[in-house]
Amino acid sequence: MNYYLIDVNLPKFFGFFNKENFSFVVDIDLQLSDTEIWEYAIKNNKIIVTKDTDFYDRYLISEQKPKIIFMQLGNMSLKELHQYFEQNWAVIEREIEKGSLVIAKRTHIQRFE
Repeated sequence: MNYYLIDVNLPKFFGFFNKENFSFVVDIDLQLSDTEIWEYAIKNNKIIVTKDTDFYDRYLISEQKPKIIFMQLGNMSLKELHQYFEQNWAVIEREIEKGSLVIAKRTHIQRFE
């Protein structure tokens, strides 16, 4: 089972996030820096789920890195975002199993090794 760390830029109240394998930065410490989130994910074997490009950029240059799911969706209403997750989460989960970075876009999902 994968364990996910949901960044502060994603809503906590989506039903599929409310399972035992999901934790939230806001519940750990809202004041955590990106570096602290990064290190926490590595130490605790968590996959970071984020809309923050800083994590993507750090992923590209770091030697030691957690798995990242980068939600590159642009502006969406909460309803649209919820619908996106409902329709695509199973695919995103399968892709992160095979790779270390998944970029989820409106039109497609990309996996990188």
